Amino acid sequence: MAKDVAMEKNEGRLMFGGMARWDGLDLFGPNYTSVAYRRKGEIHVKIEPSALRKLTNPSVQRVSRWPVIRSFFLWGRVFAQVFGSIWSLLFFTATLAVLWLFVRLMQLGSGAGTLGGVFAFFAEFPILPILLLFFAALKFTPIGRYHGAEHKAVAAYENYGEVTLQNARNSSRIHPRCGTNILLYIMLAALLDPLIAWWGYAILQFILISEAWFVFGQTRPSIAVGNLLQRYLTTTEPRRYQLEVAVEALNRLLQAEEERGVDQAAVRLKARY
Repeated sequence: MAKDVAMEKNEGRLMFGGMARWDGLDLFGPNYTSVAYRRKGEIHVKIEPSALRKLTNPSVQRVSRWPVIRSFFLWGRVFAQVFGSIWSLLFFTATLAVLWLFVRLMQLGSGAGTLGGVFAFFAEFPILPILLLFFAALKFTPIGRYHGAEHKAVAAYENYGEVTLQNARNSSRIHPRCGTNILLYIMLAALLDPLIAWWGYAILQFILISEAWFVFGQTRPSIAVGNLLQRYLTTTEPRRYQLEVAVEALNRLLQAEEERGVDQAAVRLKARY
């Protein structure tokens, strides 16, 4: 899943975001990105310069904190991270096609006898079944476990200052800065969509979602709901081999950030688990 990453130092430590995948994860730092996955008993880690490095410029950072303007920066970061590869772009395109087909089927089935009312409801509020499928995909596939592993590795760095397997195992998979917490605001905006008969709302809601996220995202009620989403729907406790991938990915990324230089050749490490 794609995160809103604060590319700055907090109390002397860098802040990282990430995105879980089926067989691994991506971690995002201020200057570099770590792409890691596990295959045939090996952990593959590749460090690449971040496409968002220019956003670390002080002038750009100042502008990126202005209301409304910050929303464009937020969605720009999300799309830059999600579409970091052609495979991500193809997956996103295929997902949109499936969702469009799903809505069309609901609309066509709205006149189908007894079930017509159910189909009509889902056609009117397609976000509900879509989110159910999304949550199921996170909770019951390796993506949810790698999502949890990502959180635990980052929490180990933030809490202990050192990313080891033991520190990560002792850390929580629930993180208050998780980008999936924005789903709360996406759900609210989507439920209002059929009630607002204005074509511009489809575009405006992206700004409303992100501005609500900036204003309320770090309030206690928002964090509490986000933590519940993470605990029961968007993350799962990772297995040891998945946590090992996250630990190696973050350690390699930390090394690149500290040295401000990197050999972009992929590294293969023998997995211990």
